Amino acid sequence: MKILLTGGTGFLGRRLAADLVERHALRLLVRPGSSRERFPDGVEFAAGDVTDRASLTRALEGCDAIVHAAALVKILAPAAQFDRINVGGLENVLAAAAELGTGRIVHVSSFMALGPTERGPGGELDESAEVGDRVWINDYERTKAAADRRARQAIAAGVPLVVVYPGVIYGRGELTEGNIVVRHVLDLIHGRLPALLGRPERRWNYVNVEDVARGVVLALEKAAPGSRYVLGGENVRQDEFYALVGRLTGAKIPSLRMPDLVAKASGALMKGWAQLTGGTPQLTPDLVEVYRHDWAYRSARAEAELGYTWRTLEQGLTETVAWLKESGTWR
Repeated sequence: MKILLTGGTGFLGRRLAADLVERHALRLLVRPGSSRERFPDGVEFAAGDVTDRASLTRALEGCDAIVHAAALVKILAPAAQFDRINVGGLENVLAAAAELGTGRIVHVSSFMALGPTERGPGGELDESAEVGDRVWINDYERTKAAADRRARQAIAAGVPLVVVYPGVIYGRGELTEGNIVVRHVLDLIHGRLPALLGRPERRWNYVNVEDVARGVVLALEKAAPGSRYVLGGENVRQDEFYALVGRLTGAKIPSLRMPDLVAKASGALMKGWAQLTGGTPQLTPDLVEVYRHDWAYRSARAEAELGYTWRTLEQGLTETVAWLKESGTWR
């Protein structure tokens, strides 16, 4: 197949591009100002943006399928920008594919579209979870949920669309804001965190970026139109996560946990300062809120229907720590 990939310059996108070009003809939608370096041989580039429907349609011409992985993943950005990229981008993909008769669309959503999992059976959710209105933690969660609702409407209307929901992604690759776990590990290694957030029993679903990329390729090649899959990994308690990071890196893990009210007040100050200076805050009130919830998911359907597999957090973090050392990123 000839595939158009959006979001290929991001953390997950670069891994996806490397996997896809080994199996298919690959065209990458790239904004004019984005780097075209460090991509595998054989990748074709098309100038455009998911917020520009005309450029997206031109890029999609001659392709059999589109993998839509572009999303705004930022700690701090205007609400309208999240809407334009995360919701409007999917709308443009659907419109371009309808205009050209593209036979296959894969939309990369997020675990956050499905929501916190305390309400689920056994404290877990899967792709069958309904996405209704709730109190949104931030604009990322709100717009990913809105895009997911739009994707479900498209599926109900017969659009040949497949949706995947990665868990909390980490691993080797770009240290973008989408690779928040590895950035967090580096903060622990360098002693930049005086205290931890949230309760130790909270569970998150950690999944290696290479496993997610492989799962997206499987969904592209094997999934029936209209299917939706969680592409997750291991559900791990926060105290277990920090114990593992300490053991693998030698980092001294803070023993203190910051009370939520204190953390939110500190986050508000950091956010305000970042807005004044144009920087990226280390802490915000909505990040504190994220740590107050469980994000634990099941990938059983993807495992059974696609042959999807995932590595344990210990295996994945061991590989990631080795990469941090070898690449010099550790410093």
